[in-house]
Amino acid sequence: MTEFIEVRTTVEGDERAAALAHGILGAGLATSIDIAEVPSERPGEIAWELTLVTTDQHAATIERRLRQAGAGVVTAPVAHDADAYPDWLTGERP
Repeated sequence: MTEFIEVRTTVEGDERAAALAHGILGAGLATSIDIAEVPSERPGEIAWELTLVTTDQHAATIERRLRQAGAGVVTAPVAHDADAYPDWLTGERP
């Protein structure tokens, strides 16, 4: 069974966040991306946190892309899903 990884990063600028998310989704590297406003380290500004779900196979590529863009990266395995993974996500059929 494929392992799923959650990847988080925070970037300055909504256009930069959107461009990173678009590039990653367009390349088929993530199954989903959540983008949320978070307080910036710069007073009075907004930063954007991207939370991505990807497979173990694509995690290193995503990390590399984010680091090349100057973003820090935190990863963690998706440990539990009460409903199990959907068939379309794993490529498995019942």
